[in-house]
Amino acid sequence: MKYRSAKLVNEQGKMWHIGLDENDCGRHFILPADPGRCEMVAGHFDEAKLMAVSRGNPTYTGTYHDVPVSVMCTGMGAMAVSVAVEELKHLGVKTMIRMGTCGSLQANLPENCFVIATGAVRGEGASKEYIPLDYPAVADVDVVCALRKACEEYGVKPYLGIVRSHDSFYIESPGAHEGYLERIRPWSDAGVLAVENESSALFTVASLLGGIRAGTILLCGGYLGGSYGSMSTSNKEGYRERVDLLSKITLRAIEIIDGLPDLEDIREE
Repeated sequence: MKYRSAKLVNEQGKMWHIGLDENDCGRHFILPADPGRCEMVAGHFDEAKLMAVSRGNPTYTGTYHDVPVSVMCTGMGAMAVSVAVEELKHLGVKTMIRMGTCGSLQANLPENCFVIATGAVRGEGASKEYIPLDYPAVADVDVVCALRKACEEYGVKPYLGIVRSHDSFYIESPGAHEGYLERIRPWSDAGVLAVENESSALFTVASLLGGIRAGTILLCGGYLGGSYGSMSTSNKEGYRERVDLLSKITLRAIEIIDGLPDLEDIREE
């Protein structure tokens, strides 16, 4: 089976779910799961225009230091991300970077630090619909390196490593269900840095479709071994400032990536 999806468009010629066409997009996309974060990212563009709000998810397109870039909310979860990757592939998008939040699986990971995912545990269900779990969910090495370099330029120490993506937020949240510590302990013991919801599907589907550089950078909340309130990022003082810094780092990484040749897909048509 070759991973070549059909291009599904609506009556206006826009992609069926994300509501965009080729004229609405930059070459590089930032993909937060929270629609509120899109406007925050777009505020750092040289110029930005709201191109669509499809299914409640906004997309802004503009430039950053003359590099064509877009930010689009995917909504939460692996299925939503897989739809976004498929449809953006049809529009010729070359880079997709998830910019989100996560909960720490390591007690020694500092609160409000930035995590760059090198790969992801495929604990969600969407990517299993594409290919068996033997297939790895790995971030593009150029994206990882660009994000790390951008962090260093901004004086930030990033933490690089594997994250875990899953579907059921509350089943692994402090105090929401009994036994959550036992559930997360195997991943903590294995050195997995954090848990989130989308990266493994992003990495898997982007790799299967080919020609896409995909990566993830996350603002990390507190350790999941504490309380839910301590884990959450958005209720903490300085949250907006950290997201602004995260936006600058991600945009700088895109600027670095834009100077690279496109990722070649060597598979036969």
